[in-house]
Amino acid sequence: MKSAGFVFLLGLAALIVQGAIARTIPPPWCPDLSWLVIVGIGLRWPGFLSGLLVVVPLGYAMDLLSGSMMGQHAFMRLVSYLIAAVASRQLDLSGALPVSVFVFAMTLLYGMGIALTLSLFSGQGGLGAEVFGSALAHGMVNVIAAGPMIALVERVIVRFSDEEVGRHAPLSLGSQRRGLG
Repeated sequence: MKSAGFVFLLGLAALIVQGAIARTIPPPWCPDLSWLVIVGIGLRWPGFLSGLLVVVPLGYAMDLLSGSMMGQHAFMRLVSYLIAAVASRQLDLSGALPVSVFVFAMTLLYGMGIALTLSLFSGQGGLGAEVFGSALAHGMVNVIAAGPMIALVERVIVRFSDEEVGRHAPLSLGSQRRGLG
């Protein structure tokens, strides 16, 4: 579980760097580095449930730092992790193009999910042309930042892992496969 601690620290560092970048670059043009760490965990983490233990606190940290409705980002990041974890085990997301298309689509879904939860619970916002245009711009920026961030997550996982990490681990709910060797 040493890698979980280091990936969690990477996620916190991404939140801090993202906050610093967001002070100079307008919101749709600032990459969501901490969300990309979550997607990277979903795509490359060997265990399913142990990934949840890293993702959920990072989502709540985003809620605390962003000043949004408590639990909004935590829920959306949990959903992002689950989709990424299932997709990585069912699809071949090993190349740059498939990962880019996946990140772009997930950014659009994430943006729409944030807008819908905000309108559902506070009556503000909604899904208009402005929200969709902002999500498209944000998706392009996230695609550019996705390669380096997901590669960094993968390097941290491999470097600090106690066991051999496969590229696409089976979707096990806590149990590990054991050989009869």
